[in-house]
Amino acid sequence: MGRSLHILLAAVMPLASSLQALQPQPHAPGFAVAVVRDGRIVERFAAGDADVATSRPVTPQTLFHIGSITKMFTATAVMQLVQAGKIDLYAPVTEYLPQYAAWRGVTIAELLMHRSGIPNYLDAALANGRTVLPTSPEAILGLMAAQPLDFVPGSRFEYSNTNYVALGLIVERVTNESLATYERRAIFRPAKMHSTFVGTAPAGSPVAVGYTSRGKATVAKPGDPSWYFACGDILSTVGDLARFDRALMDGRLLAPATFAEMVKAARPAPGFGNARYGYGVMTVSFGDRTIVGHHGGLPGFEGDDEMIPQDRFAVIAIGNAFNFATAGPNNIVFQHYYPKQFAAAVVAAHAASERAVSDPNPALTKRLFAFVQGLIAGKQVDAHLTPQMAAGLRPHAIAKIDTELFAGLGPLRRLTYRNSFIADGYHNDDYLALFANGFLRLRFVLTPHGALAGFFKQ
Repeated sequence: MGRSLHILLAAVMPLASSLQALQPQPHAPGFAVAVVRDGRIVERFAAGDADVATSRPVTPQTLFHIGSITKMFTATAVMQLVQAGKIDLYAPVTEYLPQYAAWRGVTIAELLMHRSGIPNYLDAALANGRTVLPTSPEAILGLMAAQPLDFVPGSRFEYSNTNYVALGLIVERVTNESLATYERRAIFRPAKMHSTFVGTAPAGSPVAVGYTSRGKATVAKPGDPSWYFACGDILSTVGDLARFDRALMDGRLLAPATFAEMVKAARPAPGFGNARYGYGVMTVSFGDRTIVGHHGGLPGFEGDDEMIPQDRFAVIAIGNAFNFATAGPNNIVFQHYYPKQFAAAVVAAHAASERAVSDPNPALTKRLFAFVQGLIAGKQVDAHLTPQMAAGLRPHAIAKIDTELFAGLGPLRRLTYRNSFIADGYHNDDYLALFANGFLRLRFVLTPHGALAGFFKQ
């Protein structure tokens, strides 16, 4: 969490006004937020357009693709079956899926924790356009089983969507019903989730259109939903996700000890900052609290679902643009409800950002420094942008970026590499930008070929 204009605004403005400040354009991709406090939904907020072409607004009832937040549902299904004695966490994958003999050394727990060594199928599929055609879980797993493991199972963390495709198929084999049918029966209904769907929503549902950027309304193309299966195929509303969180925290979906086990299993997750990854949930220390949840993103959508179980508190934020920064609304909400912990987290994040990190690509850092410096000077100087990015960086847009993002910070002094990871086929590089009068945390998104596709403040 970094200091930003939005964070400073939250200190002097009501919560809704602070959230509204994140939506400077009236007709642009938007977002929705829900907050649970003491087990009750206390806030629902929406801004922007669910469909820019028709000016249909985002509302709390808008359906979003939630991406990898789906993994919490898959993990919950698995842990329900563990609790019932139908799945053994430490059994090999081949006990349930014997056809994948290459994975006989991988356990169910290692799938849940992304410590299996099984290669990730989705980034390459998105990058080469294969997601436009339907597929099946068996086809995905067959393709990955033909490849060698990336590392010895259990030896380290590496995020792989293939793990959760395998887990979804295991749920189907154990229950003799489709994953979607099981989730409706064992998760959606007990949690009283009435606006949550698997794969596609019924015709006429208020589904948000996904866009490549908040700045220019170019429709994103996530491909056929069959490619996401148990790792990212759910559509939901922020209110229904709040109900899911309440049901988890209240013990209606899992015994409290089982949910605690999902959290307690968390181990370091290199590439995700100071987060740790357990059984389908990520954890982050937050002063004397622990945040538990999951991020979700797929082309056109970004979201976060974060809980503080000991307080029965949760915040859900989802936007219908690929570059929507969920840290914006989350920071505002956490600062509003947890000012002491939030202030300590900002100080800790600033201190951590000062620690030296080896820069794997100094040439890219130099290029991005020049790009930011150019924007501050009112011009676009990078020759390698995606067509959408180039079209979005017209002079009037650059002037707006300078006013909204860099105003008052003064000259750029240094751009320091902090972290990088690959998501949905795109390279994401995080930097600390130091200015004469302050700093920003910036994330740059590049295609596999190095074209700059977007950037935003974290």
